[in-house]
Amino acid sequence: MATTVAATAAALVTASLAAPAANAAGQHWGTIYVVDRGDKVGAAYGDFANNGGVYATVGANWVDMRNDGNPIYVEVWFSFWEEDTDGKWRWVNDKAVQSTRSSRFKPVGAPLSTRLHSAATQARAEIKVCEDINLTTDICSAHAILSFSY
Repeated sequence: MATTVAATAAALVTASLAAPAANAAGQHWGTIYVVDRGDKVGAAYGDFANNGGVYATVGANWVDMRNDGNPIYVEVWFSFWEEDTDGKWRWVNDKAVQSTRSSRFKPVGAPLSTRLHSAATQARAEIKVCEDINLTTDICSAHAILSFSY
């Protein structure tokens, strides 16, 4: 019996050492609000995570609280902590901003992702929720800013 227990324990330790490490759970952000003249007109919340060691992914859910024909969208700026050619570390912005603002009819939630930079050690997302207003500047919330190391 003692030999069986010891063999089982050894097998579990070996299996756990050989198995790849799981990604950490996503960091939650929100709820953030877009406010128009003192009224909350849109809200968003979600998480930011290392997606399989390949992507930095923002999961987002948002809602139009006024439903007045001005759609609500989420916008994300990704950046990465990288060493430049002078040996100084700095945040490098990703190529493009990502947005759920693709049409006037949007899904309830959608992931926004970018590939992790191989030369970086951290990823950061600056997230905001906005109201899409025709013929004028959109109204947006304050940024939720999250980062993770990899």
